[in-house]
Amino acid sequence: MMTTSGHITRENWAEEFFDEGFRETFAILGRFDDTESDIEAIVNLLRLPLGARILDVPCGFGRHAGPLSRRGYRIVGIDNSPKQLDDARRRYPDCTFVLTDMRTPPAGPYDAILNLWTSFGFFDTREEDLAALAAWADVLVPGGKLIMEIDTLEYFEHRVRNGSELISTQLVQRSDLVGHARYDWTTQEFNVHWTRPGWSRQGRLHMYSRPQLETAIYEAGFGHVAFAGDFHGRPVDPDSRTVIVATK
Repeated sequence: MMTTSGHITRENWAEEFFDEGFRETFAILGRFDDTESDIEAIVNLLRLPLGARILDVPCGFGRHAGPLSRRGYRIVGIDNSPKQLDDARRRYPDCTFVLTDMRTPPAGPYDAILNLWTSFGFFDTREEDLAALAAWADVLVPGGKLIMEIDTLEYFEHRVRNGSELISTQLVQRSDLVGHARYDWTTQEFNVHWTRPGWSRQGRLHMYSRPQLETAIYEAGFGHVAFAGDFHGRPVDPDSRTVIVATK
């Protein structure tokens, strides 16, 4: 449920949000249009030999895991949504998909870990978010890389915040799809309610600044952290996603 203050209090919101209607909803927004070009860039960024073991966390319906497997990598995808994993297994039967949350990845070691599409900050507390980072570091080989693709606090503020307002709201509409978003800049919490005919879901995210992410990644056990504006290494841009490459 969502409280009168706009905060989602239901603990299993992510499991319900990422249901059968999720993929169709975000396809309307064009969120999957760059998948193939992103995969090519990730392959070039990692420069791993064929057969390298990669953990995709969370993997959703396998849109990165499947194509990477077809390129010759050994992929393990994890997700906490049974519905997304059912879809992933139908699409990509050669991949390994495991039902678990981000804090409990299957035993490694992995040569690389992917955390893409702003899939960090889903837990009820920030301590749980940071526990996931530490768990990923634990299953990486020495010298292994974590690649995160994330919309940072700076990105959200640049796009939405008006001056020093403490709460911002945003309306997004694409044909029959309507999104109502609420940004609390004090608590750094983002809440969204998407609706379209036959589908309605609420989501929540802890927003993190680049300095907060850098500190958390180092504390999780990584030895080097680099930021870029995309998978090709362009400079960080407040008007675009941030790509983080962290080396254990």
